[in-house]
Amino acid sequence: MFDRLAHLQKNLPKMVEIIRGSQNVLVAAHCRPDGDAAGSELAMGLILKALGKNVTVYNFDPIPETFLFLQGANDVVHTVSPQDYDLLIVVDCGDASLIGKKFPYNDFKCKRVFIDHHSMPYENCDLNLHDAQASAAGEIIFHLMNALDVKLTIPIAEALYTSIITDTGSYRYSSTTPDAMKISACLLETGIDVWNICSNIYENNPVEKIRLLALVLQSLWLSNDGKIACLHATRDMLRACHCSGAMTDGFINYARSIHGVEVSIFLTQLEDTHFRLSFRSRGNFDVSRIASSLGGGGHKNAAACTIDGTIEEIRHRVEEIVHNAMDNTCAAH
Repeated sequence: MFDRLAHLQKNLPKMVEIIRGSQNVLVAAHCRPDGDAAGSELAMGLILKALGKNVTVYNFDPIPETFLFLQGANDVVHTVSPQDYDLLIVVDCGDASLIGKKFPYNDFKCKRVFIDHHSMPYENCDLNLHDAQASAAGEIIFHLMNALDVKLTIPIAEALYTSIITDTGSYRYSSTTPDAMKISACLLETGIDVWNICSNIYENNPVEKIRLLALVLQSLWLSNDGKIACLHATRDMLRACHCSGAMTDGFINYARSIHGVEVSIFLTQLEDTHFRLSFRSRGNFDVSRIASSLGGGGHKNAAACTIDGTIEEIRHRVEEIVHNAMDNTCAAH
């Protein structure tokens, strides 16, 4: 039924064995959780609880308000003691550093496993359940759930549906594969309320976020050829609107939506001269290579990294890198 399930068969039984042999499990995802991170770690937590495990779900940042309707979202913790667990499961995260700078990853003496769909599997762990062609980490967790013989309940289905619908851009992105649609159909068969899920995700924004968006859109910068668009959010802008950096989720798509733009960039100020840099692209332009060259990573059409400098310096540097990559792509064809 599922085209790529065979791709996971090598490590799927190993992951099942590790999970069945554990009792106290910590589930974590990347900081500033998006729909895939939040949906995946909450679904994984529910699956483990169905197996009778003692489960803690961690994120460095609070779960965004748009995902608080998911079961377990209000129970996510933000501090942990590594000695309390005999298994760490990290979902939707291509590198342990993305869990958060205060997360004591190297202090865990237990098994450490990753479930992910980013371009390259993480090496510093005991096992990877990895599929770079999966639409979302939630898609891989769906197969793991079945391998563990856990019943698909409505709360699990809601979390997995959130994972897939957000990472496929509501089934608009190229990551929308036949497998993603087949899994979504299975989730719908449980009777989940799609309108309730989507209204929570897309039509439940706090007014502070809309006020921040108004400020962010005023920062719009376009390259001379109109192929690169950039937006930014400074700490002053966030403070003025009483927002966290997580509230900028999705803002980058406004830049990509501009006619003629091939690459959009979003800068979020973390410290005075330290920024989180997000990329989005159209078509075949691979922004994961741009992010990787700057110490980050991601997918072909969505990637991120952190970078130092002023907004103008970073914008100029990245514009040059992107244009060089575009020129090389054209030359290759």
